[in-house]
Amino acid sequence: MDPLTSKPATIANPAADLHSGAEAPKHESNWFGDAGRDTWLSGLVILLMFPVMLALFWFPVKRAFTSVEVNYNEGWNTYRAAMVAKGIPLYGALPRQFAGGTAYPPLSFHVMGLLGNANTFTEVGRVISILSLLATGIFVGLIVKQAGGSQHTAVFSFLLYEIGIALLRADRIGMNDPQLLGEAISAAGLYFYVRNPDSRRLLWLSAMLFCVAGFTKHNLIAFPAAVGLDLLFRSRRSFFTWVGAMAVSGGLLTALTFAVDGRYFLLHLMGSGGRTYSYAAAWSQFHHFVEKFQPLLVIAIAWSILALRSRRVLALAFAITTGLAIYLSGGYGVDLNIFFNAFAVTVIACGLMISDIEFAFYSSRSALLNPSATMMCGLFFISVFIFAPGQLRRDRQLLRALPAEQAEFNTAMDFLKSRPGPAICESHLLCYDAGKPFEFEPFSVRYLLMTGKLREDDVLQLLKTHHFQTVEIALRSDEEDLSAPALLASLGSDQKDPEKERRFSPNFMTELLQDYQLSLRTKDMVIFCPK
Repeated sequence: MDPLTSKPATIANPAADLHSGAEAPKHESNWFGDAGRDTWLSGLVILLMFPVMLALFWFPVKRAFTSVEVNYNEGWNTYRAAMVAKGIPLYGALPRQFAGGTAYPPLSFHVMGLLGNANTFTEVGRVISILSLLATGIFVGLIVKQAGGSQHTAVFSFLLYEIGIALLRADRIGMNDPQLLGEAISAAGLYFYVRNPDSRRLLWLSAMLFCVAGFTKHNLIAFPAAVGLDLLFRSRRSFFTWVGAMAVSGGLLTALTFAVDGRYFLLHLMGSGGRTYSYAAAWSQFHHFVEKFQPLLVIAIAWSILALRSRRVLALAFAITTGLAIYLSGGYGVDLNIFFNAFAVTVIACGLMISDIEFAFYSSRSALLNPSATMMCGLFFISVFIFAPGQLRRDRQLLRALPAEQAEFNTAMDFLKSRPGPAICESHLLCYDAGKPFEFEPFSVRYLLMTGKLREDDVLQLLKTHHFQTVEIALRSDEEDLSAPALLASLGSDQKDPEKERRFSPNFMTELLQDYQLSLRTKDMVIFCPK
């Protein structure tokens, strides 16, 4: 008997133990509701959520097909895809002093290299991220359905996840980065485990997907950790089967990476020995996450405690993803996307709590007396929809500014193309589109300077000798309308205010202003050339 699909003896136990042969009850349902009950209310909520999701996706999708930079990492990822397409091993040489190494696993770069070309790598990566986000939401809904949720609750969970990500980090939608691709593959691994943890075939499939996800983005370890712990409680035999599948899959992928991408894989992946850490930054990131989704998190915590025995793997996944995200968010340069895994399980927990309440009130014939649809309505309007108007207003402003931003990006790209010699670009995508080689990575150089692993004199010498014929610096929003003298003063500030730190050190900026002159200015950037 499949332990995740067996029927309970009664309806009175909505949180029955899925792993001991019982499950939340199955009952007749239509697309929006159960046997016609609460169809109008739950259906109304879902019908309202679809246009909200589409509205929140409109600007990111439109931006994905323009020649503007969405995020700092985009150009870096594009350069790596170009290396793969040219047959240059990603880890074939030691990390370079000023350009750093390939600190990500290789699979996403090979996917882009396979599907795109030198002119389309960025667009391909952006489309992959959009499709991956939708795929993750689908697996979130499937997990809710498989773990005992009703069909309309699964659809609600899909929409809640998509809208939540758009509100948490809208810039990640349609961004060329492997995070969302890895999230989708990892969510698939969790789904196939939940589908039947006693199936050897699905255990192997789950393990393989977790390994593929890890070779796409190496911080995706929470779901396999939850599955491993759950298997230890359930069946040692299944645990060793799954661990063996993980070892075989991971070993094959590692061997393939060494053979195709180079023998310095692990050295590149470890970077420079870890990031600097800030507990204040970790708390700030967690505070931002909780501020957005406090009601969802309260429900998920309560559900996880109640479901620790009945749906142990999902309760463990919630605890591990949230705890790991809080810890990792304090690392230098870590963004709120570290909470994407945690948010997926939060949505799953909320969906299952709604279904458990629904099943507990199964005998009720009134939509108003059945609180599940009311709970869906409250979660959507109070916890999520309240943030949507502000995001849509920001998107509308960005959409209006998009043509001018694209024109300015193309102007800067043409200027870089006209300049001979190498360049430093804070916008890697700008340098890539201008045909400049990748020689200087500001984030990595700043980190090495902060940790004392690189001498600043060596960096400054590159400016003193005019090795770089062009240097592009990104502007903060508070610098866009400054006069030329005020802008130069701001660029040369001591950066003691944490809100005004740059990827370039104060000494770098001082040397730049001394040896280079401002040659081009747009709303988002300034470009310097040697005097």
